[in-house]
Amino acid sequence: MQCDVNEMPVFGVMGLVMHKMMNRAKEMYQEFDLNKSQAGILFALHRNASMSQKELAARLNVTPPSITSSIQKMERDGYLTRHTDQDDQRVMRLTLTEKGESCIQGVYTVAEQMEQLMFRGMSREEILLLKRLLLQIKDNLSERKDIQ
Repeated sequence: MQCDVNEMPVFGVMGLVMHKMMNRAKEMYQEFDLNKSQAGILFALHRNASMSQKELAARLNVTPPSITSSIQKMERDGYLTRHTDQDDQRVMRLTLTEKGESCIQGVYTVAEQMEQLMFRGMSREEILLLKRLLLQIKDNLSERKDIQ
């Protein structure tokens, strides 16, 4: 049974768009043997050089345990290394390896291609409006007020 997207509530359309976006990103990141969350880890470490798992999780807005398996796989695959923090021996710092650094441009290229695909046929003003609206939705969802 096929739904008419024009009859769907906005919430349903957003879910459909997110699903399609994630599937397409997954296809595109497979070239690097990475998933979306691993690409996010690469981006964050590229921007910050060295981070603890706790700092990385906070930057990605997830819990530290939720990225453990991604970090372990990326370390096994040679994208990042873990080493002890010089100031606090209890903290493990994460840094990109040469392999991680060398594929970051490809990951940026995929992100740019995704944006070109998603925003094809839209003006700069429409894209900026969409971004503003999405940020407003994010802020609304971050509030702890329930709808009456």
